[in-house]
Amino acid sequence: MLLEMRNIRKTFPGVVALDRVNLRVQAGEIHAIVGENGAGKSTLMSILFGHYVADEGRIEVMGQPLPPGQPRASLAAGIGMVHQHFALADNLSVLDNIMVGSESLLRLKSAKRQARAKLVEVARQFGLVVDPDARVGNLSVGERQRVEILKALYRGARILILDEPTAVLTPQESEALFATLSQMVAQGLSIIFISHKLGEVLRVADRVAVLRHGKLVAEAPTAGTTQAQL
Repeated sequence: MLLEMRNIRKTFPGVVALDRVNLRVQAGEIHAIVGENGAGKSTLMSILFGHYVADEGRIEVMGQPLPPGQPRASLAAGIGMVHQHFALADNLSVLDNIMVGSESLLRLKSAKRQARAKLVEVARQFGLVVDPDARVGNLSVGERQRVEILKALYRGARILILDEPTAVLTPQESEALFATLSQMVAQGLSIIFISHKLGEVLRVADRVAVLRHGKLVAEAPTAGTTQAQL
């Protein structure tokens, strides 16, 4: 098992955000998480990525415990996250955006040639067309999302969390994203796909978990599952 979250519980003042939630993700699969606003989806992912610390529970990646509340530990374990609102600097190039936070600032100039070669190879491997020298401020929304995904892959992500990834995309950009996801899982990566769009979930995901009021109320293969059931 690539990722296992066991009995995750998180409370905020007056609210039980997560009530002993379990989640298991295998290598090479797309695992969707659905639920209404406030169901606990974002809180669960924030705990996985180290932004929050669970009150109770345990996380293991490839059988190894994940230290709580440490985003750097999550990154080192191969967990990447692409938020709905991108964290990119419009005035920098694609390459500079990907290098910032990945390389020492003192090494930026000397490392740039190697970083460019690595970026080009990662982009080729996963079919993500990008111009390393393009200014991010000139890119479309779909292209910016591609840069965010590349940033995670550049850092060695094996588990990629996508938070409402098609909410800001055109239908054509969504189709391009789905093709990219297929290529990623074919090479052994895993995707956690958070979405309100049940049709998309049933189309792209292998399994789906349903959260309601902080509890895991259902988990099933998408094959044979209907939108009405979800």
